[in-house]
Amino acid sequence: MLAVLGVVNVLFFFILNRPARTEYEQLQQSMQGLKAQIGTNKSYLASLKNTSTDLDHFEKDKDALLMMHLIQRNSGYSHIVSSLDSMVQRSGVKKTKVAFNLDPKPTAGLNSVAITIPLEGGYKNVVDFIRELEESDTFFLITNIELASSDQAAVTQPGQQPVAVASGGSVGLSLALETYFYQ
Repeated sequence: MLAVLGVVNVLFFFILNRPARTEYEQLQQSMQGLKAQIGTNKSYLASLKNTSTDLDHFEKDKDALLMMHLIQRNSGYSHIVSSLDSMVQRSGVKKTKVAFNLDPKPTAGLNSVAITIPLEGGYKNVVDFIRELEESDTFFLITNIELASSDQAAVTQPGQQPVAVASGGSVGLSLALETYFYQ
C-alpha cells in the first residue's frame, strides 16, 4: 500500500509540476520580451527628451532667425529699398521702377512681400547683383528671372528667331523676388 501511495504521490508530483514548469518557462520568455521592450522604450524616451529640448529652444531659434534675416514690418520697406539700392550701386547695374506687393494675409506671423525689379547692365554686373542678393543679411528669395538682351545688334537667320550677338553688351533682366516681414 505504501508503494502504491508513493507511486501515486510521484505521479501527482509530475502531473502538478509539469504545468508549473511550463508556466515558469513562459514567465521567463515574457520577462525577456519585457526586458527588450524596456530597452526600446528607453531609447524612445531619450528621443522624446531630445525632441522636447529642441522644442524648448524653438522660440529662441525662431527669434534669432527673425532678427538675423527678416525685417520687422514697421521699418521693412525703407530697409528693403536702401538694401536694394546699395546692392545696385555695388554691382554696377541700373534699375528702373521697383514694384512692391505686400500680401495682406499674414502666415505664421510673417507677411510676404513680392518685389519686381527690372535691371540693366553687363552680364558680370547682373551676376554680381544676384550674388549680392544671395549673400545679403536680408532673406531674399528669387522666384522668377526674365532675361533679354538689350543690344540692338542681333543676328537673324532665315526661318529662325533672332540670336543676340555675344559682344559683351548689356543685358536686360527682370527679377521677381520675395522677402518676408515679421510682426
